[in-house]
Amino acid sequence: MSTSKAAPGSASGVTSRAMLTVRGFHLDGYGHVNNARYLEFYEEGRWGYMLAHLDLADLKREGIAMVAVNVNLDWSYPATVHDELLITTRLSHVGRRKMIMHQEIHLGEHRMGEVHPRSGVLVSRADFTFVLMNTASGRAMPLDGEIADMLRPLVAEEEA
Repeated sequence: MSTSKAAPGSASGVTSRAMLTVRGFHLDGYGHVNNARYLEFYEEGRWGYMLAHLDLADLKREGIAMVAVNVNLDWSYPATVHDELLITTRLSHVGRRKMIMHQEIHLGEHRMGEVHPRSGVLVSRADFTFVLMNTASGRAMPLDGEIADMLRPLVAEEEA
């Protein structure tokens, strides 16, 4: 199984970044991003991370799926229409049975072509817990052997 696209043995791990712009259909009746939309924003960030650093086709051929089993999400600041959002994604923990992806959303540098006065402000943070599932049996798998050896170098510490 050769599922890692990251440099092997990297001591610093991997952090992925994705940008998106808030659109009118993302908003709730109060004029800021609806709470459920954040799950979609975070998923966009995770897909970018996984496509850049994991061979998803290889995992599928091996009969392995990454399945979310828990999410903890905190909101700090309301995002509104036209805000540019920066989503960071990193693998923060790989244990024997689960892994945790830590994600944050910050206001981007710009809003409608102008410098955003609140650029860099933390909008939200979330921790997503995943297990590996054997797709044939539908049961969780241990994170050991080759797959653990591939995932552990991706773990990134919190950035200062």
